[in-house]
Amino acid sequence: MKSIRMMLVAAVAISAAAFGAATPAQAADTALGIDVGNIAWEQFTSTNADVKARLSETGTNCNFYTGFWTDPNNDRRDGTSASTCGKTTDGYMYRDGTKSWGAVNWRARAWCADFAKFAFYWGGAKYTGLNALASSFKTYGQTNGTWHTSRSYVPRKGDAAVYDWESDGVIDHVAIVTSYEDTSTDGNHYVVGGNQSNKVTHVLHGNWESGVVGYTSPAAK
Repeated sequence: MKSIRMMLVAAVAISAAAFGAATPAQAADTALGIDVGNIAWEQFTSTNADVKARLSETGTNCNFYTGFWTDPNNDRRDGTSASTCGKTTDGYMYRDGTKSWGAVNWRARAWCADFAKFAFYWGGAKYTGLNALASSFKTYGQTNGTWHTSRSYVPRKGDAAVYDWESDGVIDHVAIVTSYEDTSTDGNHYVVGGNQSNKVTHVLHGNWESGVVGYTSPAAK
């Protein structure tokens, strides 16, 4: 026997079809998106002491993820620089072509994009074109054909959610979608993001919020 909620959903769908309205459907999670989303989630939930230490910055913007991308010992460093800030913890990097667990020197800059890029990278997605700016995720999506504007799309696991809190046209933040509620553009999505209240945190947002600009799905290499 169908639940009342299922019957109501079906009724709405029939009504929409009758009037020619189209409601974006929830697409299935992709294997790549699942991998990216899992990286973000595992950062937040890990019981490893070194990973747990990453969850909060030290001082102002001193964090592990920027350290990862700017550490000169990392084969995958992005060529940018950030000031050292006196903290070191262990993590995986590629050194001389080999993946190894070792010291990563933390560095200081706004780091939400560095966290999201970390999830794309270790999740196996293309990360060329991403940088320390949250806006680079929108540009990446437009370049790779994986950008979806808010209210036109139901986010999937592993998408990068992009936000403009002041609605002034300036991208302020990016975080990784880890799950969603309902299957409509007016539902809610959960993200794990870096530099959220100076930490890596798990946050609920409504897809309908004015500050949600859109979503970039990870592209294959």
